[in-house]
Amino acid sequence: MSWPGNVASSRWKPLETAMLPCLGCRMQAIVRRLEVSLGPETGDLCMRFGLHSGPVTAGVLRGERTRFQLFGDTMNTASRMESTGKPGKIQMSHDTAELLKAAGKGGWLTPREEMVQAKGKGMMVTHWLTASTREGSSVAGDGSQIGSLTGSGDTPNSGDGNFNSSSDLNQYRVENNLQAKNNRLVQWNVEIFSNILRQIEASRDAETDEVAEISVSVPFTASRDGTVLDEVQKVIPLPEFVSEPARDPMSIVLNPKVVEQLRAFLSTVASLYQNNPFHNFEHASHVTMATVKLLSRVVNPKIDGVLPSEMDKASMLHDYTYGITSDPITQLACVFSAIIHDVDHAGVPNSTLIKENSKLAQVYKRSVAEQNSFDLAWNLFMDDQFSAFRYAVCRDSDELKRFRQIVVNMVMATDILDKELNGFRNMRWERAFESSSDLEESAKDKVDRKATIVIEHLIQASDVAHTMQHWHIYRKWNSRLFFEMYEAFLSGRSDTDPSKRWYEGELGFFDFYIIPLAKKLGECGVFGVASFEHLGYAERNRREWQDRGQQIVAEYIEEAKELYKRKMMEEPMPLTEEIESSEDGEIESRKN
Repeated sequence: MSWPGNVASSRWKPLETAMLPCLGCRMQAIVRRLEVSLGPETGDLCMRFGLHSGPVTAGVLRGERTRFQLFGDTMNTASRMESTGKPGKIQMSHDTAELLKAAGKGGWLTPREEMVQAKGKGMMVTHWLTASTREGSSVAGDGSQIGSLTGSGDTPNSGDGNFNSSSDLNQYRVENNLQAKNNRLVQWNVEIFSNILRQIEASRDAETDEVAEISVSVPFTASRDGTVLDEVQKVIPLPEFVSEPARDPMSIVLNPKVVEQLRAFLSTVASLYQNNPFHNFEHASHVTMATVKLLSRVVNPKIDGVLPSEMDKASMLHDYTYGITSDPITQLACVFSAIIHDVDHAGVPNSTLIKENSKLAQVYKRSVAEQNSFDLAWNLFMDDQFSAFRYAVCRDSDELKRFRQIVVNMVMATDILDKELNGFRNMRWERAFESSSDLEESAKDKVDRKATIVIEHLIQASDVAHTMQHWHIYRKWNSRLFFEMYEAFLSGRSDTDPSKRWYEGELGFFDFYIIPLAKKLGECGVFGVASFEHLGYAERNRREWQDRGQQIVAEYIEEAKELYKRKMMEEPMPLTEEIESSEDGEIESRKN
């Protein structure tokens, strides 16, 4: 974005010029608000501004799109200030900097270390705007103090008024920024869940939504002799089509207690995620966004030459999508699975957990991380403090059992490295979509079989959605996964150095998993044009990686080493030792 300092040199007012940059100080607040309404990745949006002061010519251009326009060398120079700037910063020319100094705002300026090469202008001396709060000015527009465009404002001190070291201060800022980001993601997820809860409420009789019913607890507790993995089913029965909801979902006002418990539940889920580079709450929210997108892109069936009634159209859509679109509880189960699927992920693969013989591995044996995530999240969901939220989702034991079964199958489907699970899933896909008609299976069972396998592939695609999106999204998450695995290697938790075959591994991942998965989205016939979009992005990213991947991996390695070194320098040394008695009576000392 470029912005001229003033429109006429004969009417320059230094104070007005000084106030113009304050508009740019709100860009971070704008992006934060967008992240709440539009979801993950929006927070990565950045603005850059260019400022120059001088005379301009104004006029209205005629044509197909009549518009007011500014012309002249001032506009061109302001544009050069923007194009040579950096994300999240405001760059200004020397002329504008002099006006700020004249307005007594010289403290807002930081000279750019290097001169910039501006097209048509040559080498130019420029300045960064870093609006200081030391003068007590509040320039954020919302009453908050902003120290710089890339800062987070004033930082509270520790109890004694000082931080022990700069690393303590940096750690505080990192944790504070992470918490703020998670809070925004929680709010976005609250909106997503609330929209589906309204659909669930609209599908029920109006007489059953009395506030008094909120306090009723669903009389069901899952009991099993085995593990979560033992609960995976070949076919999950979905409800048959009844009718379109009589009420408009958007007219439903959720009970405040439900919304309060929903927000508390999602906040607790966020806190259960570890601060890993990849497997974190932001990743879970990204998977949730991809799941919602796929659910929203489910297509209408083609009806040749027929204009069906709304009832007939809804019934046909139910059949065409195997009942997924007409059951909001199934849709909520999909979103629920996405947000909880990596809860408490340790940042290492299941093979490492098994090799380390961790307590989790001793309990679950296989799909360790996935089963642990499910159990933690489900126990939380069944806690009495979330009874109103739970009752808004499921009104009886049958609904709750179906909800649980869908979540079990979906979360277990995210373990793509378990060969037995993959073989089991591929066999079911072939029977559902490729094999000849099974005369022994009822039509309802055939539809439910297809629905079950479709929702499992839906979350698999959502879990790796970054590979089927824009290149910069793929790069972002690919680098985070590399950093996570490289950190595990450097810390001694993994014997595999990911840098050795990361380039080749990504090509194989595209060829043998991502692209075939994207094709399956199309073969199931449910997601329409979205499946072609996923396949197109996957193939383009694969070609881009083949061309640039080796250089990118080299950049990853250098950055990962620096990040790990910085982390080791900032980590405090253990202050206590835990004394344990071994089985043979010897005393062992183990640092916490």
